[in-house]
Amino acid sequence: MTPKEKRTTERDVSTLFSSRALPARPTLEEWTENPTVKTERGDQPLSTVGLAALRRLTSLISDIPEVRDSCTPREIAEDVFERYNAWVLSTRQPRGQEFIEDVLRALRSKVKVHELLIAIDGIDIVDQEAIDLGSMRICQADRRLLGGIEFGGIISLDWVYGLFQDKLWLTGKSEGSPAVALRKFEHRAALTVGLLAVCGALLYKGAIWRSHVRLASSTSSRTAWSILCWEQGGAEPRLINSSEGTQSLPLSAESIAYLRRVCFLDRIMALLQEVQRTEVQGAIVRALYWFGDAHGDRNPVMRFIKLWTCVECFFAFEETEITEANVRGIATLLTFAGYGIVEPKDYLKFKRRLKSLYKLRSKAIHRAEFDLVENADLEEFSYWVAWMIVSMVALAERGYGTLSAVKDQALRLDRISVSTVAAK
Repeated sequence: MTPKEKRTTERDVSTLFSSRALPARPTLEEWTENPTVKTERGDQPLSTVGLAALRRLTSLISDIPEVRDSCTPREIAEDVFERYNAWVLSTRQPRGQEFIEDVLRALRSKVKVHELLIAIDGIDIVDQEAIDLGSMRICQADRRLLGGIEFGGIISLDWVYGLFQDKLWLTGKSEGSPAVALRKFEHRAALTVGLLAVCGALLYKGAIWRSHVRLASSTSSRTAWSILCWEQGGAEPRLINSSEGTQSLPLSAESIAYLRRVCFLDRIMALLQEVQRTEVQGAIVRALYWFGDAHGDRNPVMRFIKLWTCVECFFAFEETEITEANVRGIATLLTFAGYGIVEPKDYLKFKRRLKSLYKLRSKAIHRAEFDLVENADLEEFSYWVAWMIVSMVALAERGYGTLSAVKDQALRLDRISVSTVAAK
């Protein structure tokens, strides 16, 4: 750490163990909005000052290369909070460096070398048993490779081998927390598929449409794949399905009635059938297309980029200040369209959050970075974009026909919001 970072760390740790972070009489807002800390006197909410100090420490630790490359931002934040809570319960205040080292030890304990296996389709290995591609290997199904894994419970060697025995195997090692090791392997697997596709194009004209190299499912599913993962040495085997956590969308009579009443479901369906549309209506249709495409895409970064394309259908029709136009547009809609998605008092905070998300989108597109988007980002942003589309339908129903008219209204509401906050 630099001398300035050391001073900041000491100051923030000192704050966290003072009444400034854990006030004797917390406000109602602190009770309802801030995380609570277990103390000798029971649960207490962190003050805004304490929360800011904790976030600065989390940000500083997140910038340490060994942590940044081995653990997810959520894992880092959770361990910072857990170790802080442990120190509070111990009634002993650590020095700044001592606190940082304690968190690093907790994070390092999560980091291990993992071995992973996934099935791959669309290629044949001819005249050889395996193909080594750097840290990855393609080989025929081989029961002996699973012999050192400590299977137990419902995950048995026979059962796992039965899932993968009819396919070629793509294997490799990956270091990190379980989540990061899996993510790194998935990225390398996807890049390996890309490399094999390039090889096909180099060797055979027409391979781009005649062949289809892809990561394969261990089941009959065509839209999911399974990865076998275990710690180096054979411990902790687990089977991860790429579609884990997905479910059929439940649409009850009550939910359909809500969508008809509040979200213009019938009007949107009618709009899709219309040939003559206003500029705003045309943008709504394009946004629906890209939202559907994002929903069906299995790549989280591409989902994220396509969701931003939904936003750009409405607000990026001019070539200047595109970032501000997108952020201002969605922020004013979700704050003032009448659905209460964002409170007016949180307007500027919401704009800052949108700008941070747009920065991720820019890094993905312009720097070709592909491992920045968390599931929490997708969950949050997709909810906002969905309500943005509904809000635009509401504007169309009120007579807004051009995107420039929507932009003018967004500019007016943005100026009012900014000036109101400045006046306070």
